[in-house]
Amino acid sequence: MALVFQPEIVPEVSVVIASYNASETIERCLSALTTLETAVPFEVVVVDSSHDGTGELIAAGFPEVTLVTVASRMYPGDARNLGVARARADILAFTDTDCIVDARWIEEILAAHRTGVLAAGGSVDNANPESVIGWANYFCEFTAWMPAGDRRPLHEIPTACLSIKRRAFEDFGPFLGDTLCSDSAFCWRLARAGSPPVFVPSIRVAHLNVTQPSLYLKRKWRHGRAFARVRASEDRFGRPRCLLNLLVAPVVPALLFFRTACAVVRARLFRRQFVVSSPLILLGELFWALGEAVSYSRLVVAPGRTRST
Repeated sequence: MALVFQPEIVPEVSVVIASYNASETIERCLSALTTLETAVPFEVVVVDSSHDGTGELIAAGFPEVTLVTVASRMYPGDARNLGVARARADILAFTDTDCIVDARWIEEILAAHRTGVLAAGGSVDNANPESVIGWANYFCEFTAWMPAGDRRPLHEIPTACLSIKRRAFEDFGPFLGDTLCSDSAFCWRLARAGSPPVFVPSIRVAHLNVTQPSLYLKRKWRHGRAFARVRASEDRFGRPRCLLNLLVAPVVPALLFFRTACAVVRARLFRRQFVVSSPLILLGELFWALGEAVSYSRLVVAPGRTRST
C-alpha cells in the first residue's frame, strides 16, 4: 500500500485542492486520490469555503485529508495560496473538486519533475461523455489539453492538472486573489520568464463538466469576464488596447470556435462529439466573448479595474 497521509513522513508531493460548494463531486475526486496504489508518500490538502455541506462530507468520509475550513467564500487562487501554506512537499500538485485523477497521476508528476522542469501539467479527459452539454463545456475549456500529442511547452495549463516546484511558487506566485483565471496568470508569468509549463499527456485527469444549460452559459460568461480583466492586468493593457479588444469582440466567437475545431482535428479525437455539440459550443463561445466585451468596455471607461465579481 501507499505511504500516504502519514504525518511522520515528509511527503514528496502535496496535492492542493480549492473547494467551494462541491458536494456533488468531492467524493469522486477524493476517492480517486485516497485509493491510489502508489509507493510515493503524498498528502492531500483541501481548502473549503462551502456552505452546502462539502466540508462535512470531507471530514466524515476522508479523515486522512488535511481539511482547512474557511467561513467566507474564497476564490480559487486565494484558497490555493492558503493550501500551499499548509502543504509540506517540494512538489505542489493541483487539481479541482470536479476532477478525477488517473491511477498513475502521482508517478507521472514525479517523473516529469525529475527532468528538471519548474512546472508540468497534463491532459484533461471528459468524465461525463453521456451529456451533449458536457461535451460543449469540455470543448470550450479543455481542447488545448486533450489527451493527445507529444510532450511540449505551453503558454498555460489549468490547475485541473498542474504541478509546480515550490520555488516556482515562491518566485512567480502567489496566485492572484479575488478573481477567477488566477492559474492562467501564474502560467503566463512562468512563460514570460522563459520557463513555460510543460504539457505531459500521460499526466491525466478526467473532468466532470456542467450538464445544465444555464450553468454552462453562466460559467462561460463569468470566465470570459474574469479572463479579460486578468489579461488586461497581467499584460498591462492601456485604454487603447482595451478598446481594440472591445471592437473585435463580435468576431471572437467564430475565432474561438475555429481554434477549437482545429484542435479537435489535430488531436484526431472526439470528432463526432464535436460535430454533435457544435451549436452549443458556438453558443458558449458567444457568452465567453460577451463576458470579455463587458470587462473591456468597463476598462475603457475606468482603466485598472480587475476585480471579478
